[in-house]
Amino acid sequence: MTIQLLIATMHQDDYSLLDRINLQSEAVVINQCDRESNYIFSVNGHKVTWINTLERGLSRSRNMALKNATADLCVICDDDEVLSDNYPDMINNAYSNLPDADLIVFNVNRIGWNEQERIFIKSGKVRRFKTYGSVHLTFRRERINQKQIVFNTDFGAGSGKYTSAEDAIFCRSCHLNGLKMYTYPGILCSVTCEESTWFKGYDEHYFYDVGAYLSVAFPKTKHIMKWYYPLRVRKITDLTFVNIIRSINCGFIGYKKNLNYYEFMTLGR
Repeated sequence: MTIQLLIATMHQDDYSLLDRINLQSEAVVINQCDRESNYIFSVNGHKVTWINTLERGLSRSRNMALKNATADLCVICDDDEVLSDNYPDMINNAYSNLPDADLIVFNVNRIGWNEQERIFIKSGKVRRFKTYGSVHLTFRRERINQKQIVFNTDFGAGSGKYTSAEDAIFCRSCHLNGLKMYTYPGILCSVTCEESTWFKGYDEHYFYDVGAYLSVAFPKTKHIMKWYYPLRVRKITDLTFVNIIRSINCGFIGYKKNLNYYEFMTLGR
């Protein structure tokens, strides 16, 4: 099966990114910058579609890459990854061994990560359709397109609305559309964990955005799901239980009004 990386990046002035990430397959690169242009070229025999765009927002880049993809299998990729050697063989072997899989989640080696990275001991079906970060995700392009699943452009870095959870909503959409997800023990890539461009701690802004996410992913049960969060982060936040729930509730209200956190704080109360 053919494989394509779907790479989101910004302000690249040359193609050195492709060497840094250890490219060994076809790729679609969406480079958000100050110009509009398209190029198709070959790197070590692998076709690369490179699109420079004025658009902004991570989810918009993901959707543009998916729209321009042509391969059987797609790999979500960020520009700070280093892909494992022979990743195309590993991915092909995984889908060959799991022929009914629509998505397969791989391990990621997080360098400098303060928490122990979850390790999948063996292949298995994800029965509770857990959310995984986009750097773990691969999928059959045809199945995603058949179900018309895309990334929600109100969520993710650069969206101007809610700073994260675009990958969580994508996984939730796959689940609601009956797609099958499996885990696989291979390591897809390594990522150096540096300071996040959006995560500034478990503060009121973070939980406001959680409220927006729950409004989309669990509209009927969001008032039940919200109680999970103060329990999960109680040892790693300075916010009280009450403050967390209040911030999530504000996110519920703000999402209905189509307001981001800062707009809500000035206009929505």
